[in-house]
Amino acid sequence: MITSDPEEKAREKLGVGVESVRLSAFRNYTALDVELDPAFNVIAGANAQGKTNFLESLYLLSTTRLLRGQRDAEAILQGHGQCTVTAELYGGRTQLGMILEAGIKKRALLNGIRLPRASDLIGRLPCVCISSLDLAIVRDEPTDRRLFLDLELCALYPSYLRNLAQYKRALEQRNALLRESREFMQPAVLFESWEEQIASAGAELRKARAAYVVELAPIARERHRAMGDGEQLDIGYLAKDEAKTDDELREALQATRSQDVSRGGTSVGPHRDDLSIVIDGREGRLYGSQGQQRTSMIALKLATLEVGKQKLGFPPLLLLDDILSDLDQRRRSLLVELVLREAGQAVLTCTEAAAAGPDILDRARVFEVRAGAMRPTVEG
Repeated sequence: MITSDPEEKAREKLGVGVESVRLSAFRNYTALDVELDPAFNVIAGANAQGKTNFLESLYLLSTTRLLRGQRDAEAILQGHGQCTVTAELYGGRTQLGMILEAGIKKRALLNGIRLPRASDLIGRLPCVCISSLDLAIVRDEPTDRRLFLDLELCALYPSYLRNLAQYKRALEQRNALLRESREFMQPAVLFESWEEQIASAGAELRKARAAYVVELAPIARERHRAMGDGEQLDIGYLAKDEAKTDDELREALQATRSQDVSRGGTSVGPHRDDLSIVIDGREGRLYGSQGQQRTSMIALKLATLEVGKQKLGFPPLLLLDDILSDLDQRRRSLLVELVLREAGQAVLTCTEAAAAGPDILDRARVFEVRAGAMRPTVEG
């Protein structure tokens, strides 16, 4: 498309961006209709006023998940039967929507038309979100690190999302058969069809995760070096068994079937794998200080932003949830510098707008949030 509008050209360079957001009965927002800047947006306000709730609405459209991992019904404003989140993307040709209703599966909309599955929305608004909740990636369980990898890869590759859905469905069926076999032994043929699907999809998941981590590692190390205290960050993919190909994984499933009956669950496959995060030769989860864990988490997330930009051809939407207040002045300045250099459209929340720094504020649209009401205060 040829255009002479300088602002439109700037938006095209930024890639996919959100022009406006409309909320109805979402969290503490009764109703909201707000336009965002194609570059930087700063959302300021005291705690518990709705800053993170707004950020979460964008995260929901990107990932189909709530940022805080709660049940979907908990996002519905008390006294309402359902909530809706809608975003118009720049260009005026795409509208994304999500409807949450108690007791009913979430519904995803594209230009007002319901999609067959909510997951069909994934990849249409790629985003990288950095919040204090992401410390779980470094300090908590393998489940948190696998979820991190899965969310990032689903946004980049539709085939990964399909393989993940197939793998989860087949794994659930095999586990159900294992539990049934404790009472009545099930014939091998019932296991074989599910194990075939686990093996074919699982091998692809492992291949994609391992390749992605190889790409992330040097970028995360460089970002960490810039923000850290001279320490080195190393990340790697940890497969918990040696099966790499679908044939090897199929054989491993067959070999462990009898033991898995006793366990009541599948003991081999990518659902047991982990992401290694090592800070200066020591496992970050066990030995990293809170400051080290936070810095390594931010470095890892900034690496996902860069890899996403390389894969997509434009930077994903960047969401920063009150992360600046957790950093000292030096790290805050370095993070702001990286955001200015690498981000496309960004939405930052903070208790005081000044925390974003003058370089961002000079270019940003600034909003004030109070008790579920959000209004612009400064036009960037």
